[in-house]
Amino acid sequence: MSYCCPADPEKKKEWEEKMLQETDFLDNDIKKASEIFSALGHPIRLKIAYFLSQRDHCVCELIFKLNERQNLVSHHLTIMKNCGIIEAYSNSKWHFYRLNPEFRDILSVISKIKPL
Repeated sequence: MSYCCPADPEKKKEWEEKMLQETDFLDNDIKKASEIFSALGHPIRLKIAYFLSQRDHCVCELIFKLNERQNLVSHHLTIMKNCGIIEAYSNSKWHFYRLNPEFRDILSVISKIKPL
């Protein structure tokens, strides 16, 4: 049985602790989601995510496809990497980026959005 705002002091304390736990958990989830949406909220970063959803890319490929300066592309890659959207790896001399598989579904949903 569910109850709301119990009058009994012992149950009220238990209820308040439960509410605070749920709020803390929600706040952490909301903060992380907000960071992710903020990171995806720039056209260049959305393009990068799209390109990486197709296959891994080295930085020079992204610079060419985006037609942007290297320092700007690196800046956007850093933001996305810090949020966990993309992962970096390198072989002897090239740096590559790949989309974190957990974000494929988000991009799929975004691609289905139609203009109003």
